[in-house]
Amino acid sequence: MRITFKYLAMLSGGLLAMCVFSGQLAAQVVFTDDFEDRVQDQALIGNNWTWYDQWFSEESCTGDVAGGFGPYDDGDGSDYEQENRNFWTAGGDDSYFRAGLEVPAWDGALTNMLRVYGNQYNENEVCQRTLVFQEMDAPEVGAYTFSFDVAQDKDGAPANGEITGAFVKILDPTNGYATVLFETTKTTPLAATTVDDVATLAHLIEFTITEEMVGKLLQFGFYNDVTPTLDQSWGTSAALYDNIMVTPLEIGPAHSGSWFNESQSGHGFSIEFGVLDGAPLAIVYWYIYDSVGNPIFMTGVGTPVGNTVEIAFTSPVGMQYGVFDPESVDRPDGGTAVFEFIDRDNAVFNYTPSDFSNTEWGHTTPIEALPLTKLFGIPADKVFPTVE
Repeated sequence: MRITFKYLAMLSGGLLAMCVFSGQLAAQVVFTDDFEDRVQDQALIGNNWTWYDQWFSEESCTGDVAGGFGPYDDGDGSDYEQENRNFWTAGGDDSYFRAGLEVPAWDGALTNMLRVYGNQYNENEVCQRTLVFQEMDAPEVGAYTFSFDVAQDKDGAPANGEITGAFVKILDPTNGYATVLFETTKTTPLAATTVDDVATLAHLIEFTITEEMVGKLLQFGFYNDVTPTLDQSWGTSAALYDNIMVTPLEIGPAHSGSWFNESQSGHGFSIEFGVLDGAPLAIVYWYIYDSVGNPIFMTGVGTPVGNTVEIAFTSPVGMQYGVFDPESVDRPDGGTAVFEFIDRDNAVFNYTPSDFSNTEWGHTTPIEALPLTKLFGIPADKVFPTVE
């Protein structure tokens, strides 16, 4: 499974000057949390964040799980919420905590964030993993992203190889909670020493829900690995997280590339996704033919919405080869297309001809549900930048 970071994507192309677009609509959201509704001294983390601890037989948290426990493992469900307490209100004999609310983080340099720690009472002398996460029934079949921002903890970065990470897991409750899917990525934040240089870095994990996974248990969140025998400490294992979202896979700059239908090689699309004035934008070049076989091309722009983009094509005519005279160019309506992206390598194309493309080029028949594949991709970030 491919895992990535997201940065600002730069968009090139001579069509930018004539682009018009509307605001991007919000995609369907499976889960979101930005912690802005929290206060620092509340008793619980809130919003159903839960936890589980595991330890392994090795100094690294790999291989077989040697043991583990969660909030219900003692058989007493009444202490569940207490065990999910907020660091800032834990104290005395009840000082065990796994996460805390930073409200705001870094003395106001960052907004409210979730602080996830390693196990402070790890006495197993092997690697112990603390997981802080959400769980719910797995949604419908499709490709999804679990995205979030991470920042270095104010008390410092991991000093002895402590690991901070994120994960997505599918468990089968009907089969002893067997693991069906497990995807992870290390969450290495940008280095910071003062409020002046602290910054967030955006990460994501992509995952796919298949028919056999629907209705099983979906977990996603964060983990820390600590091994006392390596002089690792819970105090240097924390990281800060914010802007947490699980959504269906959305279009991003990495969808850019050359697209075609394998059975119709000879015509196709050059598609570019980027950002203009802070808003996502798509530019499409369609290399096609008229009804008597002469090559023509169309161009168009549109605003990505979720996993689709509607393109209003124009069909430029008039300029002669070797003579640059933009005043001679006419750009009549070339019809409307809709691209629906199944993932970053597969899409479906629909096209409705215009009166001009019908009379001038002979495009009389709409195109319905034409499968497309990416022939050649452009290295780019997988999601558009977050606009604060």
